[in-house]
Amino acid sequence: MSQQIDDETTALAPRQSSSDARSVGEIKDSLGWSTYQWRLYAITGFCVMAESLEVGLLSFLTNEGKLEWNLSQSMANNIAGAVFAGEIVGCIAFGVFADWRGRKPAFAVGIALVTACGLASCLSRNVTELILARFGVGVGIGGFSVPYDLLCEFCPNVSRGTAMASLWMFFALGSVLVVQIAAATLESQGWRWLCFYCAIPPGLSALGLFWVDESPAWLVVKGRRVEAEEILNKAAKMNKVNLGPLEIERVEIGHLDVSILFTNGAALTTFCLWIMSFVQCFSYYGIVMFLPHAMQVLTGHTSEATVVTTAAGETEMRYPYWALTASCVGEITANVILLLVINSFPRGKLASFFFFGFAVMFSVMVSEVIDSVMVLCAMLARLCAANAGNITWLATPEAYPTQVRATGHSWANLIARSGALCATYWASQDDTILVATGFGVMAVVASVAAFNLPPGVMPGSNPLADSLLFASGERVKVS
Repeated sequence: MSQQIDDETTALAPRQSSSDARSVGEIKDSLGWSTYQWRLYAITGFCVMAESLEVGLLSFLTNEGKLEWNLSQSMANNIAGAVFAGEIVGCIAFGVFADWRGRKPAFAVGIALVTACGLASCLSRNVTELILARFGVGVGIGGFSVPYDLLCEFCPNVSRGTAMASLWMFFALGSVLVVQIAAATLESQGWRWLCFYCAIPPGLSALGLFWVDESPAWLVVKGRRVEAEEILNKAAKMNKVNLGPLEIERVEIGHLDVSILFTNGAALTTFCLWIMSFVQCFSYYGIVMFLPHAMQVLTGHTSEATVVTTAAGETEMRYPYWALTASCVGEITANVILLLVINSFPRGKLASFFFFGFAVMFSVMVSEVIDSVMVLCAMLARLCAANAGNITWLATPEAYPTQVRATGHSWANLIARSGALCATYWASQDDTILVATGFGVMAVVASVAAFNLPPGVMPGSNPLADSLLFASGERVKVS
């Protein structure tokens, strides 16, 4: 697994094609990045934004549901808990489904679930119906690693790092957007309309499915070369690229076998990625939950939602939209920084730097420092956690061959969700030193795991080494 080989064309595969046959990877690089990829990028970006909107919606939905139906805190928490429970189910199922039946069917089912159940949330007549609808949303979100993997398999090697890392700008924008929509509509139109507005981006992605094709890499591994050639010719026509006579070389048929994730060199890769996946969500959600407290200390005002009584004698929730917006804007800065460095360092080494940076910043944040320094460290810690997570998401599909790529990524995403769940309880501890120690130790462990992460099977996942190979002309086959 550590060798830089063509993941779409196994080196040991029998050559039954003409001498002019090319791998999917070579053809993909010849296509470049143009109209076809931009279209798929936009559709995938709306999926990423949809996840951000639906997760950001929870902080409002939990409070509004509690107020409308006079719920206990534990019952209100079940609204958010249903989403996370659904994500676990989705993570278990969608990766296997995508490797078995194809990327596009999994993409379609996932986005349809999020759109339909998001709209169903608007029509909920009681908390039970809302919990069921949010569970369905969570199941769909659990499958959102699949469109990410599909785009990853369409990206030329030279632009994959930049393209995939920039997708998280959609996530940051979604975080800001849900706050702005809530500020503009929640008090005047109510939470049901807020649910409706948040279902629009996944709806746009669902419409985009008419222009989504199956992954040629997956088709070739399944022995469906003719279909793959038709899709690549279609992309070439759209990109206005002349590929000449197109013939994809034959490869050994690859069947879904999850044992590939745990055998030979892949065992170390999976072990490192699972540690990184767990800690990136553990760190990110940990700092998200701590950040409102840091703002409260600095400003002297609460950053929690509060219940107020209007002049008409009705009760409603009021939210500190400025604080919520400020906490999200920092992620846009994080994404810009990541774009500047993603192609300069190996994925693992870069993630290691950001994990370690989180450990340092979080430790300083809870120490005896002035308020302004505490908030600055909180922002930097969130930046580091966000970038460590973004790199982990990129490194995971790059690490595995086509026939188990979606499964490997989806199961790593499952481990990540468990990290988010653990962060919910750990960050609520009163002993800040204990909290900081836990987050710091876990981040250091993830930093070590990331530093030792073997290079992925996709060329381009180890920028420094790959650039030397391309410069020397040693690499002939690229994916």
